[in-house]
Amino acid sequence: MSTVWRPTRAFGRAVAIGLGFLVFAAIAGRADVAVLVTPLAVLVVWAMSTRPTQAPSATSAVSQPLRRQGESLTWRVDVTAVEGLRDVVGNLSGDRWATTTPRHGHVAAAAPTAARSAARSAARSVPIGVGVRCDRWGVRRLGPAQVGAFGDFAAFVWVWPAQPTETVATVPVPGTFTARGSLPHPVGLVGAHRSSRPGGGTELADIRAFRAGDRLRRINWPVSLRTGALHVTTTYADQDAEVLVVVDAIRDLGERDLALGLVTSQDIAVEAAGAVAAHYLSTGDRVGLSVLGGAALVEVPAVGGHHQLARILLALGRAAPNRGTVGEEKALRVQLRRGAKPGTLVVLLSALVSAEALAQAVRLSRRGHVVIVIDTLPPELLTPDTHGPAVRAATGVTDDRLAAVVWRLRLLEREREVRACTDLGVPVIRWQGAGSLDAVLRGVSRRARAPRVVSR
Repeated sequence: MSTVWRPTRAFGRAVAIGLGFLVFAAIAGRADVAVLVTPLAVLVVWAMSTRPTQAPSATSAVSQPLRRQGESLTWRVDVTAVEGLRDVVGNLSGDRWATTTPRHGHVAAAAPTAARSAARSAARSVPIGVGVRCDRWGVRRLGPAQVGAFGDFAAFVWVWPAQPTETVATVPVPGTFTARGSLPHPVGLVGAHRSSRPGGGTELADIRAFRAGDRLRRINWPVSLRTGALHVTTTYADQDAEVLVVVDAIRDLGERDLALGLVTSQDIAVEAAGAVAAHYLSTGDRVGLSVLGGAALVEVPAVGGHHQLARILLALGRAAPNRGTVGEEKALRVQLRRGAKPGTLVVLLSALVSAEALAQAVRLSRRGHVVIVIDTLPPELLTPDTHGPAVRAATGVTDDRLAAVVWRLRLLEREREVRACTDLGVPVIRWQGAGSLDAVLRGVSRRARAPRVVSR
């Protein structure tokens, strides 16, 4: 690769063949051979006379560096149309989860006729572009871009030495989720959850006699006129809650195939995490995110507001499975020692094949937090007789029969661990979309309001 124009192999072959035949015609006295090779000689002379002398410049950019899963963008390269440039070709390739249009990524464009003159070439550029569709959340890496320019008859070529790459942050599309059950321990001063104590809110608590200090706007005039004494309306205070969504990225199980509708465990976890965050942020709660394990440390503090969902989705797009390095293991141990604020609802999304995830759920539950574990293992891996590439990848065994036996034993051990976790008061449920947490939240709320025996 060079920043100057150099002759192509086709031009070298044309020169060698033309000179060879001309020498043969002169020695042998064959005028007919000289006539036959004359067009080739004319093309060589023409290419030499129109050879580009100035190296062009190129710039690359993507139309949108931030996209949602399934959305498309355009990767464009502009090459300056210097004098003598005729065609621009390029190969702009995507990664495994980025589909290019055209599929092979090869594009070509001809320089406009007006740009072939020396007077206008500096103000013109030849654009080439490839459409890219991001099929999966995460950081999509495009490139490297291989771009070349040709002169007349492809006799001289210029190759862009930069070969840049572009990265596109692809955020997941949150799933559909709603929950009618109230959170067990709302805290704060404002929100959509009813408190257990009276205060300023919207839900009716009682109608009582007027007392000193009551606000005049709380006077219930129909009851006051009927009884002859002032009465006021009391309400329950509205409070917000804090929700911590924990995504297990220690292992990513399953096989993703868009044609067959197959997704991995981390795909389900990311979609569910976005859905849970979107729901509770819409109700005025504070939502935070923590990715347990993974190739990068991803933490989002729990705050509320309209922009928090964008922060969480962008952080989920950076989540990647653990690669087994020493640094990742140390970071995981630090994460496991962290706690949560009092009254936080912890929603753990995990495939439940790593002991660390269930151990963390039990540890947080013993500290007094309300913990709900959502099982994100793909349905095709739940059957004991399953087999295929997903099972081989999950077990690390190459033989299909042996991998099926190992996976069956792991499912039995997983069932025992889930049962033990449930016996310790940590509910484990399957992700079913809207209403997945209703029954669990109602049970936890009733248990939170029940009288407790305390030691004094």
